[in-house]
Amino acid sequence: MANAQTAISGSRDTTLRVWDLASGTCTSQLIGHQASVRCLEIHGDMVVSGSYDTTAKIWSIKTGQCLRTLQGHFSQIYAIAFDGKRIATGSLDTSVRIWSPYDGTCQAILQGHTSLVGQLQMRNSTLVTGGSDGSVRVWSLNTYEPIHRLAAHDNSVTSLQFDDLRVVSGGSDGRVKIWDLATGNLIRELSQPAEAVWRVAFESERCVVMASRTGRTIMEVWDFTPPPEEDENMGIRGGSAAAGVFKPDYRIAEDQAMLDFDEDRMDGLECKENEEMMNAYAEDDEDDMKENEVIA
Repeated sequence: MANAQTAISGSRDTTLRVWDLASGTCTSQLIGHQASVRCLEIHGDMVVSGSYDTTAKIWSIKTGQCLRTLQGHFSQIYAIAFDGKRIATGSLDTSVRIWSPYDGTCQAILQGHTSLVGQLQMRNSTLVTGGSDGSVRVWSLNTYEPIHRLAAHDNSVTSLQFDDLRVVSGGSDGRVKIWDLATGNLIRELSQPAEAVWRVAFESERCVVMASRTGRTIMEVWDFTPPPEEDENMGIRGGSAAAGVFKPDYRIAEDQAMLDFDEDRMDGLECKENEEMMNAYAEDDEDDMKENEVIA
């Protein structure tokens, strides 16, 4: 969302569209990508989009003009982070690239993942990345060197978020894990293992987990802060993020058929084997080629 009145979407039709939420109308189209728009990130009047055409583009929301095209990846771009000062892109070529939004130059190439990099988050001078190799990596944006290498999941990292204290990661192995950002140590697992985890998100001391259990999509809300008696027994001051005991506040279950959009959003990342995942990507690429042929 660009602001309270505007939303921006990216599509397989290769365009981005700017929407007026009050009227529900499309106010402009941003045209320039040659394949599906996989991801986008907004900051101020600028939106950065990543595409299966291997490029990222910086756009002005107000004018609809493409300000710069970022070229360098050798395969599709699946994730973008943008804080106004830096742009990070994650690709199927296993690398993460850091770009300047001011002149479009590539400032660094971060290598270490061995498969698709599909999860990114930037916060101050720290970048956290998650890959289909199951690893989570914490990077310094000052030195562009890895701080921690976490063997997080047995398969794809499907979601992650971090703050000043902790990293929370979810994977297609059905597990949610909490890590200490400073040390890289595993604090504990959150929730019982599921069939797959679609999304994790937290704010302050509450964490929401969207997962698949016994063929249904379940939403769990967890509280990071342990009960007061456990604070006293464990010597934890003020419910630290490193507390060893977490309990769910409540669970919400919905019929799987009502939440099929979650599986669509994963776009193959829920596959249990990399071979299946790569086949899903290949099918997407074939669809894109056919669409482009029709457009041409």
